[in-house]
Amino acid sequence: MESSIIYVLSVSGQPLMPTKRHNKVWYWLRRGLAKVVRQEPFTIQLCFETSTYTQPVIVGVDTGSKTVGVAATTNGEVVYQAEVYLRTDISANMTQRRMYRRHRRARKTRYRAARFANRRRQVEWLPPSLRSKAEATVKAVRLIASLLPVGKVNVEVGNFDTQRMQHPQISGLDYQQGTLQGYLVREYVLEKWKRTCAYCQARGVPLELEHIVPRSRGGGSRESNLTLACYPCNERKGQQTAAEFGYPKIQAQACVPLKDAAHVSVIKTSVLQQLRSLFGDAHLSVTYGYETKYKRIQMLGLPKSHTNDAVAIACEMGERVKPREEVYQIRCLPRGQYQRFNGRHSEHKCWAPRKVRGYKLYEVVKAKGVVGYIGGRREKGSFIIKELSSGKKLIEVAPSKLERVARPTQGWMITRKPILENLRKEGGASSPS
Repeated sequence: MESSIIYVLSVSGQPLMPTKRHNKVWYWLRRGLAKVVRQEPFTIQLCFETSTYTQPVIVGVDTGSKTVGVAATTNGEVVYQAEVYLRTDISANMTQRRMYRRHRRARKTRYRAARFANRRRQVEWLPPSLRSKAEATVKAVRLIASLLPVGKVNVEVGNFDTQRMQHPQISGLDYQQGTLQGYLVREYVLEKWKRTCAYCQARGVPLELEHIVPRSRGGGSRESNLTLACYPCNERKGQQTAAEFGYPKIQAQACVPLKDAAHVSVIKTSVLQQLRSLFGDAHLSVTYGYETKYKRIQMLGLPKSHTNDAVAIACEMGERVKPREEVYQIRCLPRGQYQRFNGRHSEHKCWAPRKVRGYKLYEVVKAKGVVGYIGGRREKGSFIIKELSSGKKLIEVAPSKLERVARPTQGWMITRKPILENLRKEGGASSPS
């Protein structure tokens, strides 16, 4: 098992080269020659003057719509690798906030003058959901720059052919004609599904256009996400996907969703502009998916993952490095909720103390052999523990059974895991490689 890396800062706070000499570090800490400034990743700051000679560190960034991979290499060794889980709840939270705001104004304001005419968007404006992803990607690179002497940043940008993602055999004039050439949407769906209910196979009854993935669950109104259903089947299906309704084959017929690919294509410009302003043109370079795939498979022999892609991006052509056996998992956290009152007639003020039984939201805890974070608290009752990466509910336990593992800092929840637990199926879009 390889030893963990300890990151070192100078007296003035400038990053120095990391070290694996744990005995030396513990000696400094005991003697008061150094102090701990960060638990994860473990970082110390020296309290005495030392030489500031450093070697250049190259950072690789694998941009994505849900997960971003970052890695740093120097002298043929990986000194940092992490996965950043981006927030995907911004749009839903803003919809909820808008609902609360409008209801509050309807209750408390008799008349409010329209203000839509005096609002202007800037040239480089991004929707809040995409701006959050771009800023989190840049923030992850800034974290590395605060730990290591970064000399160069390599960013992979993805160019997605969305039509080829849906139809791999497309070529030539098919790009101009499209799927609905000569059809209306309803007539196309009727012919595609042979005027039959996709769920009960009923014919000769009124059929409705039905979304395989409901719009409330992120599904679009593209023809690939539409099918036919009779009224009883459409009512029973409700807000479920076709797979949840018991028809996985129909779910499989829906083409690849394009939302994630569009997100990556949009935020790449903002990410590059912000990194260019931080590090300068001379220290920023752009790479593409085919280069990453060649280096990851042919040179390094690594399986597909966000961190392995980031390691390949950080490497120079012909350079061989070995990834570390552990990876940092960083989850972006929200600041709080927007609801101020609840109850049947909004008569109760929502209690939101900073601590409940000594615990705050999003603290990493251990209970009944399970490690997760606090996703919900009850003033009189159990706490809800959720999975670190996916946010799925694990267990409910009393606060007396909890054991604190780590606390969130700077809007992040940082944990360390073995690399084998990180090689799972990827979600969203990262790169065409």
